[in-house]
Amino acid sequence: MAGSAFMLAAFAALYQVAGTLDFALLAEIGTSGELASALGAWNVAVFVGVLVGLAVKAPLFPLHTWLPEAYAEAPAGTSMFLTAVMSKMGVYGFVRILWPIFPAELRACATPLLWLALGGVVFGALAAIRQRDLKRMIAYSSLNHVSYCLLALFAIAAAAETTPPATQAALVGLLLQMFNHGLSASALFFGAAMLARRNAERRGLDEFGGVRTSMPVFAGLFGIALFSSLGLPGLNGFVGEFLIFRGVFGLVPWAAAVAVIGLLATAWFLLTAWQKIFHGPQRGTVATFSDVSRLELFTLLPGVLLMLALGLAPQVLTQFINPLVARWVEVLP
Repeated sequence: MAGSAFMLAAFAALYQVAGTLDFALLAEIGTSGELASALGAWNVAVFVGVLVGLAVKAPLFPLHTWLPEAYAEAPAGTSMFLTAVMSKMGVYGFVRILWPIFPAELRACATPLLWLALGGVVFGALAAIRQRDLKRMIAYSSLNHVSYCLLALFAIAAAAETTPPATQAALVGLLLQMFNHGLSASALFFGAAMLARRNAERRGLDEFGGVRTSMPVFAGLFGIALFSSLGLPGLNGFVGEFLIFRGVFGLVPWAAAVAVIGLLATAWFLLTAWQKIFHGPQRGTVATFSDVSRLELFTLLPGVLLMLALGLAPQVLTQFINPLVARWVEVLP
């Protein structure tokens, strides 16, 4: 609510000065410097208002603390909607609103923001390692993956010299990551809800074991979503992350090097969760778990098939994204 209040006040100020909330017109006067002149001493305050509002919604570390509680306590459908749609609205706002309208201000604070994005990448993954609740682990994983998108954006803004290939790779990776993470994370939350439903709503990682014996179909579907989130080549999660790292390395090499820590930590907690849940001796009532029902299969299977299809043929999306990004790179503020 606080983030929304800051952003609403900032938008009201923009409308008061510019007389419009049209993105294209605001970007035009923002790039030319007319907006900063019209806002005068309030320019920084309005920029910070929009920045804080979007940072909460993305979320950007350290304004992320609402996310684990919200994702863990919400019903499965709400968690899926939050991670697949709502968190992407924050990233969309950074790319579509903040950057075009306040290009000079964003570049001025790009390096600190880049460090915060790295904080989300690294500490989000390290926090996920420490979780013993499956849903909270997926929530911190979501913070980690959304932070890759912000890392790409802030690397472009912070780079002393930008090159079109690196910039385009980072932007294409950002857009792919937004879509692909929504697929994998929502499937993981749905899978966590399926396990909890069969285990008296208990989601502790240590309460499962040997689930693949009782639920072989579910193990295969959940495993594809999990390894997609890990970024396994051949699945959709790999392409976006690869392009982000390719672009960031060409723009700010040290940031790409630091972000590798997050990649390693992500592999650690996801593989550990896979081992604890699906392998080893069966614990508790796991032996009584039923495999996926028709309704659960109908819900989970389309997303999983899309993960496979986009992993093997990412050009299904990139054929639309590449021309748009190429034109965008030419007119970047």
